[in-house]
Amino acid sequence: MDPLLLIDDLRHTPALEGVPLAQLGRLVDAGEIHEFAPGDRLLEEGAPADAIYLLIQGGVRICKQQDGLEIDLARRDAPDWLGEMALFDAGERVASVLAESEVRTLSISRDAFLQVVMEEPEALLQLLRVVASRLRESDSQLIEALGERVRALTSVNEQLSSENQRLQTVFVEQHGFEAFVGESSPVRRARAAARQASTSDLPVLLVGETGTGKEVLARAIHARSKRAGRPFVALNCAHLTESLLESELFGHARGAFTGASHVKRGLVEEADGGTLFLDEAADMPYALQGALLRFLELGEFRRLGETEIRRAHVGLIASTQRDLEALARAGEFRLDLLYRLDVMRVTLPPLRERLDDLPLLVEHCSGRIAERLGVARLRMGPAAMNALAAHDFPGNVRELENEIERLYVIQKPGSTVQPDALSSRLAGAPVFASGTYNEALKNFKTQMIEKALRAAGGNRTHAARDLGVHRSNLLRMMKGLGMEPDAD
Repeated sequence: MDPLLLIDDLRHTPALEGVPLAQLGRLVDAGEIHEFAPGDRLLEEGAPADAIYLLIQGGVRICKQQDGLEIDLARRDAPDWLGEMALFDAGERVASVLAESEVRTLSISRDAFLQVVMEEPEALLQLLRVVASRLRESDSQLIEALGERVRALTSVNEQLSSENQRLQTVFVEQHGFEAFVGESSPVRRARAAARQASTSDLPVLLVGETGTGKEVLARAIHARSKRAGRPFVALNCAHLTESLLESELFGHARGAFTGASHVKRGLVEEADGGTLFLDEAADMPYALQGALLRFLELGEFRRLGETEIRRAHVGLIASTQRDLEALARAGEFRLDLLYRLDVMRVTLPPLRERLDDLPLLVEHCSGRIAERLGVARLRMGPAAMNALAAHDFPGNVRELENEIERLYVIQKPGSTVQPDALSSRLAGAPVFASGTYNEALKNFKTQMIEKALRAAGGNRTHAARDLGVHRSNLLRMMKGLGMEPDAD
């Protein structure tokens, strides 16, 4: 490039306007021309600050990395100059410079540049003013960018906090004690016992028939415990063979058995710090019960096929629909494991003992299914509700929910369910076609108690035992129904 044209460009560069042409010529002679394409990096943050770059053609962007964020500090167009920090020391560049167009620069060493400028007092004074102004500008840009970043992060944090609160509410509604629907006395007792169990690290044993909501209550206990932020891991002990159950529970080494092609972490490791739920624990093979007992007592276990002792700490919840005491007496369940599991016991009532909750359960299940399917909610007609109340529901709440889900398949959304829409297993149940639901429920309870008393020869103690309730509860029910039987 023609040196005279370069000198003319330098005459219009900030802080060099007052430098004589001869001195500018010395700068040109001491410099080297460099050309850059759009997007090229002229200066690298952190590289040695050993030269000044006089911008002859094009425009550049000056930016800085701060906490993983790239912050724009300034934009420069020719004629101008770059790399002012090199004037103070030969340390590292504090920012990067990127070409935004075709760029041409004249690179001059720090010493050569200062030697020329310092010979002209006015030029040196102007240079210091320019440098001070640019430092203030870059600091202002950095502060503004960081302030904007803080405001953005604050906004995101507020949104995340709001979303976290919403998700916690949803989680509690779905998995908290509120998910164990009902307001009858047996349900309130079960919820109270579960709440107490959630405050402790002691093992919890949930006892109840199939479909009574044992896993729902187990999740509620976990959700309210200090382990709520850690995993909830469930394992059904009735569905696997002994070797597969041991592998699922404690994991296995590669080659531990046929098909074990890789190392597998067990569920006790997955649940470390959280809650392990052993559903149908009574069906656990006897040989495996000893390994579970050792884990509960010492927190130690071995993966199948390994000798290394591993450790984990979990909150344990077990459930059963079988009589563990009877199994222990028969030698089918370890008595020492029973004592270890049965520390905090929660008994879940069958649906037939909490028929007062039936309307609430129907409303809850219907609403949840309608929301999932995105359809209008079905309404349960009085006669259909009476038919449900007359059924003994051996499958309990699970059976009720399956029945309602079936209705959503065959019924028009938003319609009213009549008895003829119910499944065949309900068709044979006595239906009280007239009267309110409460009247039908009262009649059903009366019939059930009268039947039990007849079978027990009028003995209220025996009748209460057959009904699965305490004698005092039976007497209260009879009094509430207006039944005054003779003394035993």
